[in-house]
Amino acid sequence: MKKSNVLLILTIFILSLTYSLDIVSSQSTTNDDCPNSEGNSTNDRFGCKDTDGDGWSDPDENWTINNGADVFINDKTQWKDTDKDGFGDNNSIGANNIDYWPNDRLKHKPILLIACDPSSNTIVISEKSSFFCKVTNPMDFVSINLKIEWHPLDGISSEWSSREVTLQPNGEQGHMTMFSVHNTGEKLGLSGGEIQLWVQNQDSPSAIAKLPILIIEEHPIEENELADDVSKAFSFSRMHDGVKQVSIKIEDYSGILLPTWIIYLTVFVMFTISLKKPARIFTTNYNQKTMRKIPSEKKVEEYNEPPQFIIKRNIPSKKEEIETEHFDYVPKRMR
Repeated sequence: MKKSNVLLILTIFILSLTYSLDIVSSQSTTNDDCPNSEGNSTNDRFGCKDTDGDGWSDPDENWTINNGADVFINDKTQWKDTDKDGFGDNNSIGANNIDYWPNDRLKHKPILLIACDPSSNTIVISEKSSFFCKVTNPMDFVSINLKIEWHPLDGISSEWSSREVTLQPNGEQGHMTMFSVHNTGEKLGLSGGEIQLWVQNQDSPSAIAKLPILIIEEHPIEENELADDVSKAFSFSRMHDGVKQVSIKIEDYSGILLPTWIIYLTVFVMFTISLKKPARIFTTNYNQKTMRKIPSEKKVEEYNEPPQFIIKRNIPSKKEEIETEHFDYVPKRMR
């Protein structure tokens, strides 16, 4: 190739490159929304000041947050606040100050459900207790990155402090997590702790579960044993002291431990026999047939004719009848 041809090709290439650079420079100057200031915003405006570098320009006199400027100029994870409650609309995992209710100014925290079994514990000092808990995300279409913290009170020590977990939206796999908290009693009295759920740099926990623990010195005595029940029932009586002495003497002479309730049972049986009225369960003969009463025939009474009485009536004479007319003490029907 001739030297003149090479020079011609190089000249054409340089001219075309210069022309393309001039086009790009003129286009950038034309699309710059803030030609008098430097900036790298790209979302709401082009080429304006963007302090946090999230692509949304800082508000100024000619461009406010109502026009679409960045509400959070120092937070790269947030730029919009629809309900103007101070929390951002971006609820993606890793964002700060998330508003899980962007259209409700009265609330912004997520809804989380927590339940523990048991709801309280009673343990002996130096022994361990456990709580089994479950945290659920009931919200649809929203993933939550949270931190679960256990804050024990004075009197117990714990082997578990905190863990981080991401809960998927309700209905999807991974919307629930389960865990257990183990504690050891170190001081007598009422103690316990709180399980707190913190969601991505919130200023306060989204949910709290209080779990009390009562630490005692020893386990309570079982009250369902027959010997203890009988002993307590007769502890107020002088007879009980005598029965205890009899039991001790029998053990000393024979080496056989005879509980006090056996002695009471023996006395009760002897007392029942002495009354000659043993219990029905010892005397009932189930083969014995009861005698059936044969109804006796009712004797028919004979009725005689009633006695007849003859009343003799004296008929007064006419003279007597005239004399009685002056005395009206005799009824006329008997005259």
